[in-house]
Amino acid sequence: MRILLIGPHHTGGSIPPYLDVFTAALRFLGVQVDRLGSSGVPYDKEQDRFWTAERVRQEAEGMLADVDVNTYDLLSVHFGNLDVEQLIPQLWPARRPPAVYHLHSLDWTLFTDHIPEPDLREAVNRGVAGMDAFVCFGAYGAERIETLAGSHAPRLVSWLPTTIPSGTSPRYPKGLAAALEPSDPRPLGSLYGYAAPWKDTENLIAACKRTKEPGRMIVVGPFWDDPSQAGLDLAAEVKGTTHGSTQLRVVPTYLDAAARLALVTATDFAIFPYHAQPTFQGSGAIADYLAHGVPVLATDVANMAELIGGAGVVMEPANPQSLADAVDRFIHDVQHRKTLASAARCHARRFSAVHHAVQCLRFYDTLIRR
Repeated sequence: MRILLIGPHHTGGSIPPYLDVFTAALRFLGVQVDRLGSSGVPYDKEQDRFWTAERVRQEAEGMLADVDVNTYDLLSVHFGNLDVEQLIPQLWPARRPPAVYHLHSLDWTLFTDHIPEPDLREAVNRGVAGMDAFVCFGAYGAERIETLAGSHAPRLVSWLPTTIPSGTSPRYPKGLAAALEPSDPRPLGSLYGYAAPWKDTENLIAACKRTKEPGRMIVVGPFWDDPSQAGLDLAAEVKGTTHGSTQLRVVPTYLDAAARLALVTATDFAIFPYHAQPTFQGSGAIADYLAHGVPVLATDVANMAELIGGAGVVMEPANPQSLADAVDRFIHDVQHRKTLASAARCHARRFSAVHHAVQCLRFYDTLIRR
């Protein structure tokens, strides 16, 4: 099987690490995979603004200029809110191999919020609706895509895998190493990921203020020091502060796979206090924890409950007292943590890149044979 994998091919964002492990797993399984993707988001740092719509279109056209999509058996398509790739389905030839969109977003905001162009946004909608099939990272996303693409297109539900490749050794960057404080015996809860409007840090802080058991919490990822991205000013937490009985530290930096492994292996429980948001279908970062046997505490939003299953605790959103009580139990009840960690280890293989790739390949094969 020959696959053209279309999606961002750079070091930023949350999709490229997934595409890296997915590509490696497909090749491990004997598939020929070629990559076609943008080298960054369409943003001019020097001018501090997004590209013009015309420049985005030209970039997408240039990506396809030297590629004959019909030399492949299948097109595996990946883009999120800000990626140039969302225009490619409107540019490829009418006659083409089956195209499968992996549903990384439930909305595509580039041409609404950042480069307002209603015609291009409608073109993106048509491109998604015209896909031959969809890979959804949870039942929630599979249900939501019906509103745009209808119920006729085949859909596979396959959870996002861990983006920490097998064989990775942990690496401790200076800022992370200081925050982890390995000599501190208090249990550690952690959240990794980019700052985003659906990540409810306000609820997390409110819960920490209600905690009674001495513990530590760390939030790591890009833009947590930017109030416009984080939703509130976390300057005190970047320095390190205590709320209630919980020491809370924010490390606003990107972690590569080795550094993410260092964080995950130092963590006693992951915490994902999210609230509902129309474009959010579920967390990929959760897979890094569950794939390494770390239990998860999360709010019941999008696909959280189906991902976690018996490997953690899921509760209603925006209830800081309930969240505080759950945090306190994770901290003081060692057996509780051990039981949930054991459940996470039992299901860890479901979050491997190879497991995900096998499911996708079987799905791809049915489409090629139609």
